[in-house]
Amino acid sequence: MKKFSKQRELILESLKNRTDHPTAEKLFMDLKKEMPDLGIATVYRNLTDLCEEGAIIKIKARSGPDRYDGNTMPHIHFTCRNCGDIQDIFLYELQIKRLDNEMKKLATEIEAETTGSTIELVGFCKRCKKAAKKNI
Repeated sequence: MKKFSKQRELILESLKNRTDHPTAEKLFMDLKKEMPDLGIATVYRNLTDLCEEGAIIKIKARSGPDRYDGNTMPHIHFTCRNCGDIQDIFLYELQIKRLDNEMKKLATEIEAETTGSTIELVGFCKRCKKAAKKNI
């Protein structure tokens, strides 16, 4: 594990205290207000390190830049195909165990062993669904 700097602590704390799954650029712009000497390369470097250490989660975007999540508790992401909003869906412990067992079964079908899994639901969020109905 790398030594924590003020910049690294600020990045991690910011991600842990938000639910909007920001891009690196959005995070940089928000943190620049608090730490004017912060550089974008520092943000990217620390995000990479924090992901590798498992302190945060990188959400690979289908299009556009990747997003980041400071909540490492088991949960599923829902991504809106229209607006790109990402929402967290939290599971009960029993649901997590069931899903984990099912993922392990799927892996054994191809003679593999899982070390983790990521589940993403994709569709249209409540706001976009409502807007689409109005335009019909």
